[in-house]
Amino acid sequence: MLVYNQIQSKNLFFITGRGRSGTWLLQSILDTHPEICVTPEALFIIHLYGKYNNTKKWTSERKAAFIRDIFSEEKVKNWWQSTPEAIYDLLEKYPLESHFSELCKVIYYEYAKRNDKQNARLLGDKNPEYSLYIKRLAKLYPESKFVHLVRDPRANVLSYQNVDFDVDDVAALAHRWAKYNEHILTWQREMPDRILVIHYEDLLTDTRVTLERICTFLGVDFMPRLLEFYKYSKNVFEWNHKITEPIDPKKATAWQGNIQPEDEACIFKIAGKVAADFGYTSELKPKLTVKNRFGLLFGRLTFFLEKFLFKLPLKWRSAILRAYRRRSKVL
Repeated sequence: MLVYNQIQSKNLFFITGRGRSGTWLLQSILDTHPEICVTPEALFIIHLYGKYNNTKKWTSERKAAFIRDIFSEEKVKNWWQSTPEAIYDLLEKYPLESHFSELCKVIYYEYAKRNDKQNARLLGDKNPEYSLYIKRLAKLYPESKFVHLVRDPRANVLSYQNVDFDVDDVAALAHRWAKYNEHILTWQREMPDRILVIHYEDLLTDTRVTLERICTFLGVDFMPRLLEFYKYSKNVFEWNHKITEPIDPKKATAWQGNIQPEDEACIFKIAGKVAADFGYTSELKPKLTVKNRFGLLFGRLTFFLEKFLFKLPLKWRSAILRAYRRRSKVL
């Protein structure tokens, strides 16, 4: 029971935000704090929620099935470097009447322990996809907090056009940016003490003050070593290699001058209301071309399918995710 109590005494927090908004950067920064351990992204909480959330008796057989299904999320193996044996050793002593949320917390603790952070007070999860499930996560973990990163939609769209994953259409990307961000203000009004919105631009241009705000929100002391995160970066890939470099404030506005006026007008026609709520405005008249209208329909379709994916049976979803990640070279 000692290990069980130790794990359950730790609080969780989540780093959310539309992809390409600095979530990897913030994960790398906060993970250098001695009282915080932040994992790379993996979808196992939402991935397994439908199958296991209502489990009443965690028999040995049920735990074994749970562990097998955890590793159907390949990032737990490939990015976290976890093993079924290590997780089983921790779950073996868990009571029959444990809740799904308690067993999920074990996965974070196993990662922290393996990275010499078993004494960290906070366990964090960086995951853009969880932006769509904040209410569910908040219910699973009543003490959890959320740091949501938002980035200028023009910069975000341009950033996505430089990678091989997600869609490659301005209107579709603008719609997806809006959908990932539009509910945050509503949820923040409902849970003002649990959601902190951070602008990516502030993280780059006023780094220390922004990190002090985040640390205060999370209930830990700011430490200067956070500013030297790039010396300790882990989980470095082609698309996030900049986490191995010091922050360059100029990158906050590097997108300016690189976006076509018609693309900017399209973005603000689709996402302008949400963008304005976060302080992003444009002097151009919002408008859509015929091509943009088809792109918007495509964006709506991809967002619907993304949400629908998590209503499918676990085996189907796992197969679809594996195929998508192979194609997009995410794994």
